[in-house]
Amino acid sequence: MLVKEAVEYGKISLGNTKMPGTTFAIDAFACKTGSKLAQIEGTPCHSCYARRLQKIRPSVDKGWKANLSKWLQSKPRDWELAMTMQIVRYNTDNYHRWFDSGDLQSVGMLKSIVNIALATPQIKHWLPTQERQIVADYEKNGGIIPDNLIIRVSASKLDAQSVPNAEHSSTVFKALKPLGKVCEAYRTDKTGKVWTEEEFKSLSRQDRKELDFGHCGPCRACWDKSVKTTSYPKHV
Repeated sequence: MLVKEAVEYGKISLGNTKMPGTTFAIDAFACKTGSKLAQIEGTPCHSCYARRLQKIRPSVDKGWKANLSKWLQSKPRDWELAMTMQIVRYNTDNYHRWFDSGDLQSVGMLKSIVNIALATPQIKHWLPTQERQIVADYEKNGGIIPDNLIIRVSASKLDAQSVPNAEHSSTVFKALKPLGKVCEAYRTDKTGKVWTEEEFKSLSRQDRKELDFGHCGPCRACWDKSVKTTSYPKHV
């Protein structure tokens, strides 16, 4: 399959410059569980950054909706081959994130992602999701999770103190003490330097803008199966 043929099934992106590797995104307004949570205050989805981005950037909105539409119209095996080809072609550091916007649509989509992970054993895949039932149904029917794919079930409320029945999970915190490994991206600048809390708080708004915080830097905890829970500060 040629690149120009592969992108007809949806586009793997290198555009998220704040994290390593490649990503794949779909329409955030098509999230199944997330769309319900978006209506409820006190949930991570209520102030979804991906939805906000789609509203202010028409080109992003068009691209993410196109990725979903192309998946819906494709045969699973063709979609798997197209995504695999692009990940192998464009990924240079062996890390891939599924759904920097959007979420799993079905057990069938999860099966395809598993097949892509199996076809790319050199790549570590991270899949954050609110679709705990899809994951449960997949596993109940004998589905396996490859060693190079980590599925992090996301807590449905802010400041959650547990994520039941999840081998790996993630939370968003606002007021209470966070669980597990706390994401330091909010004080990691474009050079990869992690500033201390004191240093970060001392910076002016202009300083923070110029330093362009929000990068993963050297951290790869989200892809690390030895890290049970990752916690992220709430986006403002």
